[in-house]
Amino acid sequence: MRDNKYEKILSVAGKLISQRGYKGTSLQKISDEVGLHKSSLFHYFKNKEELLLRILEFSTDEVSTELGKIIIDHTLEPEEKLKKAIDNHLTLLSENFDRVNVYLNQIGNLSKKNQKIYLRKRKKYEKDLEKIVVEMRKHGYFKGLDTKIVTLGLLGMLNWVAKWFKSNGRLTVKDVSNVFYGMVRKTNPYKEK
Repeated sequence: MRDNKYEKILSVAGKLISQRGYKGTSLQKISDEVGLHKSSLFHYFKNKEELLLRILEFSTDEVSTELGKIIIDHTLEPEEKLKKAIDNHLTLLSENFDRVNVYLNQIGNLSKKNQKIYLRKRKKYEKDLEKIVVEMRKHGYFKGLDTKIVTLGLLGMLNWVAKWFKSNGRLTVKDVSNVFYGMVRKTNPYKEK
């Protein structure tokens, strides 16, 4: 079980970095917001870059864990797996907009070594989502389409929600999830008859 202070640091730092950028967010500002002495941050993270890496990994780990459960659920048809995967992605995204914004805009602030560590996790998530796309192909979807491109298209569509979704807007996250699923499932011109 993780330390609540650790998660609070990730949350506060994610919000500040989302708003001010990596370079515009000091460890002092983070520690002030969390209510810690700056030196106490080093109990949790060796430096600011490691903190950025952990912010990025935290959300990726969470969404990947849930996707893994969906993939191995043999009671679900491929279409149901895709629906649950879209719901999972958008639900966790909506709960972590700041971290997703950091993911979309701040990865370049990681060293090459840390980028590789993080990108390996993202690649695993992509490969897991691709497993569902492959299953759907076996059920007649995406005929003639490149599986990798379909997967990347889904990820792009899902991740871009962080740029335009408003929690007080006319649609809920669930509504958006249903529209996205409908675009793929109900109106798929590539599904064999």
